[in-house]
Formats: sequence, C-alpha cells, structure tokens
Amino acid sequence: MAQSTRPTPLSKGSRLPPPVSSAPRVRQRKPQSNLPSQAINTNLSAHVRTDPTSALSALLKLITSLPTRIGGCQYKFTQSEHALSLHLISIIDPFVYHGVRALASNVTSNAPCAPAVSLVNQPTEILDAIMFHVDSRKDLLNVALGCKRLHDVIFPRHFEYRVIRCKVSSISVWNHLVLHRSLARNVRKLEILDERAPSGPGIMVPRGILQGDTDLESTDDELSMHLKQERFLAAALVRMTGLRDFKWSCNHSPISIAHVWPTLMTRAAHLKSMEICDNLVFAPRIEGGDDKRDDQTESEEESDTDNGGKGMMTRVPARMLSEMTSITFRSTPHSYGAAKQPELTRISSMLHRCLNIKDLEITYIAPRSSSLPGHQVAASRTRPRADEFLMYSRWKNLTTLTLTNLRCTSSLAPSAFLSAHTALEVLHMDMNINTNNAVFSTPLQLPVGALPRLREIKATREIINTILECPCEPRRPLESVKGFKLSGNHLHAQSGSNVANSDDSHTLSDIRFLSNLQSSTIRRVEMTGWHDMEDVKKLATCIPSVQHLDVGRKLGTAAHKSVAGPATNMVEWADLLGTLPELTTMYGVRFFYEVSSVAMAGSLSTLAPSALTSTPATSSQASGLASTTRDVNPVLHMSVPPSGGKASQLQISMMERSRMRKNDEIAAVLAWKCKKLRRVDHWDENSAKVVVLLRDQEHGHARGEDDGKERAGKVRWEVRRIKH
Repeated sequence: MAQSTRPTPLSKGSRLPPPVSSAPRVRQRKPQSNLPSQAINTNLSAHVRTDPTSALSALLKLITSLPTRIGGCQYKFTQSEHALSLHLISIIDPFVYHGVRALASNVTSNAPCAPAVSLVNQPTEILDAIMFHVDSRKDLLNVALGCKRLHDVIFPRHFEYRVIRCKVSSISVWNHLVLHRSLARNVRKLEILDERAPSGPGIMVPRGILQGDTDLESTDDELSMHLKQERFLAAALVRMTGLRDFKWSCNHSPISIAHVWPTLMTRAAHLKSMEICDNLVFAPRIEGGDDKRDDQTESEEESDTDNGGKGMMTRVPARMLSEMTSITFRSTPHSYGAAKQPELTRISSMLHRCLNIKDLEITYIAPRSSSLPGHQVAASRTRPRADEFLMYSRWKNLTTLTLTNLRCTSSLAPSAFLSAHTALEVLHMDMNINTNNAVFSTPLQLPVGALPRLREIKATREIINTILECPCEPRRPLESVKGFKLSGNHLHAQSGSNVANSDDSHTLSDIRFLSNLQSSTIRRVEMTGWHDMEDVKKLATCIPSVQHLDVGRKLGTAAHKSVAGPATNMVEWADLLGTLPELTTMYGVRFFYEVSSVAMAGSLSTLAPSALTSTPATSSQASGLASTTRDVNPVLHMSVPPSGGKASQLQISMMERSRMRKNDEIAAVLAWKCKKLRRVDHWDENSAKVVVLLRDQEHGHARGEDDGKERAGKVRWEVRRIKH
C-alpha cells in the first residue's frame, strides 16, 4: 500500500519559501581578463624557423583570438600581429610543401623520393623579383622561351620596359611610368631622341601606351608646353630606380640636360653609363638667370614632400653616383643652342659628383652655318677652354680619356692632369695647346714614369713625341698610335740644308718622332695624311712588326682632288708591303679597279657552289679612321674566277673583263709580296666595303696531296660589307 506524502506543517511565524520558477537558469560568463592574443609573443626572433610545430600552435592561438575581440577590433590583426602571422606561415609552408610532394611520390611509386624544387613553382611575386635582376633583353628572351609560366611573367612587364627610346615630347609615356611605379623600376636604358628625329622604327616604347592618354599632349598655352614636358619627364625619372644607362640627344628643345641632372643624381643611384649629345651643355652658366632651375626640376608633388622647399642639388650626397663609370659629352653640328663662347663650366659641375669614372669623353663640334645657299660651313667660334677643368679634376680609376676640339692657354694644366692619372690606358687628345710659338717647344712637360699603362694614343705628332720621349720603367705597353701626320721634308734634311727655318725644324721633329717609334712595340698605326712616298717608307722601316696600317690621305696640292682608279705606283707599294711581314690590314691606298655589279653577278654565275663559300673574317682586324672597330658582315660575297674560266651567260663588256683580269693579277701580287695581308680598301671609299684576300691553303690536303710541304693555294678576292 503506497504511502502518501504530506507536506510538513509550518510552525507559527515561519515564512513561505520563494516560488520556484519554471524557466531555465542562464549562467553568466565571467569576464576574461587575459585574452589568448596577449599571451603570444609578437617578437619574430622568438619563433625559430626549425620548429614548425610551435609555429603552427602560435598561429592557431592567434587566429582563435580574433572572435573574442570587442568592437571594431574583431577579426582584425594589428600591425605586429600581421607581421607575426606572415612569419609563422613562412615557417610552416616549406614543411607542408615538401611533405605533400614526398607523400605523393610515395603513394605512386611506394619508394622514398627527394622533393624537387622548381623555379616555375615559385609564387609570381618571387619570379618577378628574380627577373628584376636580369638586365639584358637577350637574357630575358632566352628565359621566356623556357616555358609559358616564365613567359607570362617576363612579357610585357620586363622585356618591353628594359629599353625605352622616345622623344621628350612623349608625355603619354612619362605619364604611364608615373602612374605605374612597379613598371618604371624595370627600365634599364633610357634614350631621349631629338625632336626632329623621324618617328619610325627607332622608337621603342611598351605596347599600348601611344594609343591612350593623348589628351595630355594638348595644352592651352604653347609657351608652357616645354615646362609641362620637363615636369612629366622629371616625375618619370623619379620612378626609374633601376636605371643603368641614360642617353640624351634632345638638341632641338629648350629643355637642357642641366635641368634633368639633379633628378638623375637623386633617384638613379645605380646609373652606370651616360651619354649627352646637346649644345646647351657647353653653354656658359649665367648667375641669377635660367640656372636657378637646375636644382628644382623634380615634379611638383615630389618637390613639396621630399625637398621641403630646398633645391635638390643641396641635399645630394657625393656617394649618390658612386656607380657611374662612363660619361660622354658631345655637341652637335647644329646651330641651335650653340654658344659663341662655349665653356666647360656645366660639365665640371656635373662631373663633380662622379667619383669613380673610368671612361670620359668630351667632344666639341663646331656648329655649321647655312648662310650660303646649298652649302654648310663651320661657323667661326672658339674652342672651349679646358685649363680650369684639367687643373682641378681628378679621378683615380680613369682608364679612357677622349678630349676633342678643346684648347689650353698653357701646357701646365694638361701636363698636371696626365701626370696625376697613372691608370690611363687609352688617350685621345685633340687639343690646341698654346706654346707661345717657341722653337722646339713641347706641348707637355711630363715627369719621369708618367702614363705607365698607356696602350693606345691618338693625338698630334708633337704630343705623341713628347710622351714617347718621356722615360718610363717598366716600358709602356704602347701598341696603337693614331691621329698624326708627317711633314714630308726628308729630302731637304738629307741634302744638309739649314734647319733654322720653320720647314726644317719640322723635319727635325719628324726624324725624332720616327726614331722614338722605332724604339717601341707598335702593332697598329693610323695616320691622318702623308705628303710623299718617302714618308711611308721611313715609317715602314721604323715599325716592321706593324699589323694594321692606315696611311690616310695624301696631303699637298692635290689633296682635295679625288683620284679616279687605283694607285699608279702599284709596284712601289707592293715592294713597300713586302717589308712588313706581319701586316694583315692596309687602308688608305686603293689597289683594285672598279667593277660593276653586273659583271660581278656574271662572274658569280660561272663559279661552282664550293667556290662561293668562305670563312667569315674576324672583327678585330678591321678598323675605321675614327678609331672604332668595324665588324665584317659576310652579306655580299663577290668572287672572281681565273681569267681562263667559262664564259658568263651575261653580256660583259671587254673593259669589265679587262678590269677583272687586272684585279686578279693585283690580288696575286699582294698575296705574294705580303704573306699575311688580308684586307685592303674598296675602290669606292664611301661604300662601307672592303676587299678581302682569301688563300686556299687547304685545297691540296683535301685532294690527298699531302707530301709534307705547304702548298700555296689559289688567291681569291671578295667584297664584303662592314658595319661600324
């Protein structure tokens, strides 16, 4: 029987218990004073890269702490936490990547395999940073041809931005580089063309730039157009932090390189080579005039924040252009911007910040004047004075120096400059040094041991003679002498005439000069002219081991008359070349008769295919009068068969046949007299071609006629093009 439960009776004065609520209780969360993010050390050095487990744990704590934050800080990292998260991911990522590659290889092959690291598997940002350090367009093209992944990174971000060649008026190009800073930093070579240059294949800009932003080219005020171009160019140069080579050829424009120079000094810290072709760089500086803009040519938005109202030249340290090694300053023959009294003041101020120059060239060209109809003559302007520049300019690493068309009032400044630069190897010095018209006066006074490393010199006969007479131990490695001419008065000197007059004084100088050449090891000689055949004979006896000889033009009364046909004294020249056993190149005398292209084509049609093949000539043996090496390009091969060959299918005149027969005989005589002679002048001196002598030395061995003796093969002559 079940017992019923009864409520316990309440005593008198007791209270009733509170009513029990049927709703569930809600537990209140205690406020968390210590969040997980506060327990994580945000110091990057506290997390070791070799411990991915601790890095993963710290990353999880950092991520789980995001929902616990209050207000606007929820799901947001601080700056230190963001840096910590990237650092932790960089620790974990290599272990995860290599682990997945190892597991995938083990599943397929059931064998352990070392994970392979490939360049194409890197992130795009890493590949872009790697390609940033590749400067050559050729190297970029070779890398891009490897795979499509690398091709998409290189084109067009790097390949099309390595070299930019356009005019200063191309505001759309400068605006594009200003807006895209990441693309402007990929420019390595910048060439500013002349405003009058034709807009053709020479222009090199990235694709798609010239089609847009054409509204920037227009302006309401034409007078402010050049200021607008200069402002956009300066703003674009600010973004080109990777610029290596800079070339300025903007001559027909009021924008001077002096206005752009401060921007280059400030931003282009890695600039190595610069070439300036402008007449304004030789203009004198006017105090209080337009030169005030030289230090304030940066863009307006950059000048307010960076300069603080001060000129850029005042805040540029000397180390900013420490990588500059090659600088060239040239004027142009145009009269625009040319000064009547040219100076080197602007050039001196520019070179003041370049401490490690190795190659320096300053060339002044007198501007032409078109006053006469149909003629252009050089204007009568003085040469720039270089006394102050040579007296106070010093560069310890200078190895190549070219000074053209300058003047000095005395020999003190050039002598001190050459004596201070002992590392000079190449010296081209076309200067007018005033010696006060003294008899036998020398233009230079050099101390003993000056210029110990000189290998090549191009100057007047007096300057070369002074350097050769200066004693030096050990002996100078001089191999190339250029730019001199002989007087041609040896007959008067041999007859014992009085040497007190001016002509005989020059004769004595020639004798001293040739004797000094005889005591040196000269391999290359380039003259500007000669008067008599006796001059060349005397020179040949002094330099029997010469390999390259350029005698220049014949001076005298018939110097300006063009001689039609080859040299008339062929036998005399052949005997002269026979005294030079090491000679390989002979310029200045034409030996071959002119042959038309029709006759050459007819002679080619009669030759066998084997006769048309030839070995390309080396480029180190051809050179022009301007001391620039010319490479032979075997584009045009013209060979002449022996006189007894088959008749040509084309109609060739008897005169052409006679000329070809004469050329065969001349080639045979030259090859017989001078065993190593290979190149001589073409019959047309303005055709940019040379005549090459080829000897078939191996034809006997090819037929199996090897009897232990060297057989002289047939001599063939060819016409080949050259490129400067």
